[in-house]
Amino acid sequence: MNHPEPTPERFPGPALPEHLETVALTRTTARVEDRVIIGGVPMRIVDVVRTHTGVRLDLEEGERLWLTARTRLTAFREADIDPFGSRAR
Repeated sequence: MNHPEPTPERFPGPALPEHLETVALTRTTARVEDRVIIGGVPMRIVDVVRTHTGVRLDLEEGERLWLTARTRLTAFREADIDPFGSRAR
């Protein structure tokens, strides 16, 4: 199934950086600076608060999102690229 390329009209939020990798976002993998698209709007994670019941993600727009044991989302993370263009490991 072919999906149209994202355009400013479809994703009116802040632009996503060019070099992103797709990651599975769970309560153990969430990081500050990860990005999720919710309702067509890209949102950046500014704080990750871990509790015994789950993880609270504070988003740049002031929204909060809770991840529990079963929550699994797709997120985008800046790829680790060194100055010579290869991925750092």
